[in-house]
Amino acid sequence: MRRRTTGETGALPEVEFRQSALLAMFGCVAVVSVLSLSLSSLWSFARWEQTGLRALTVKNVALFVWLWRRPRDFTLIGVLELMFEGVGGLYKFGMVLLADRTSYGLGGYVFWLILYPFVASLVLRGRRALLASLAFFAGLLVIGGLYWASDDIPVSLKRLHGNTIVQMYLLHGVFIAFLALQSRLLGQLLRAVQRAESEARFANVDALTGLPNRRQLDAWLAGGQGSALSVILFDLDHFKRVNDTHGHDAGDRVLQAAAGAARQALRPQDQLGRWGGEEFLVILPGSGGPEARGVAERIAAAVASVHHPDVGRVTISCGVAEALPGEAPDAVLKRADEALYAAKRGGRALVELAV
Repeated sequence: MRRRTTGETGALPEVEFRQSALLAMFGCVAVVSVLSLSLSSLWSFARWEQTGLRALTVKNVALFVWLWRRPRDFTLIGVLELMFEGVGGLYKFGMVLLADRTSYGLGGYVFWLILYPFVASLVLRGRRALLASLAFFAGLLVIGGLYWASDDIPVSLKRLHGNTIVQMYLLHGVFIAFLALQSRLLGQLLRAVQRAESEARFANVDALTGLPNRRQLDAWLAGGQGSALSVILFDLDHFKRVNDTHGHDAGDRVLQAAAGAARQALRPQDQLGRWGGEEFLVILPGSGGPEARGVAERIAAAVASVHHPDVGRVTISCGVAEALPGEAPDAVLKRADEALYAAKRGGRALVELAV
């Protein structure tokens, strides 16, 4: 059985981590429950304790399989687990202190109460996780208060269990504080990573057109050095006239529309970017000169088909060059640039293939 990963449901890495951690917790608790059942005869477990362990095993196995098969139900599964943990934990703690009054019961089960804030930190975020943990902690305090206020419980018994109860409360308080601090630090780390990713992405993206910029194009050319490829260098004809006549805002809109039209005319493997100003570069991995010329003609037709309300139609001139064996990227680009100027000299709105 293959787990359906969060990548298949579009989840973020942080959510995938939370899902995996909760899944691991279900598995670990199920294993511990089975182990405890197998040793119950040695520890003289009561019949109701064995029944409780069986129910705990079934519950965790069921939730494990559910989360494994349907990770998109993570929140629902997590909330259900919080309900089980909260109601069951408070009930058991109340029974131990107010009914059983046994140090065995307190020592044997009190440590499992710590799972509630742990699960809350996985299922909920930030303040909601902290509030849920504090609400559970308040329930434990109320039960402890009832224990100390009860006249039916001997003072000697309260003194016997006093240190254990206080240490339990201290442990929970420290653990909740630790989880709250960890959540805050994790949030800061995630925001820093997101900012770094955004800055890295925009460092390689042209802000106006949304296309890769010259930095990214240079990296692609360097990565493809030594392999078969062709390049298309094209620019918009009479673009200075557009800016001078209609203004730079109109010129920006023309550039954006030309970029969109060119992108639509390309194949999935082709790489388009803004080279600078009104110039654009297309890298065609594995394409020869004649094939690249066909792509350039398709781009030219797509750009020319766009009607700009204030400007009218805009054409492009293209220079195409196929990389020679062992030729450096700069040399290929130089030949494409020469072919582009040949297209300009030939009357514009032309495609020229470098020799």
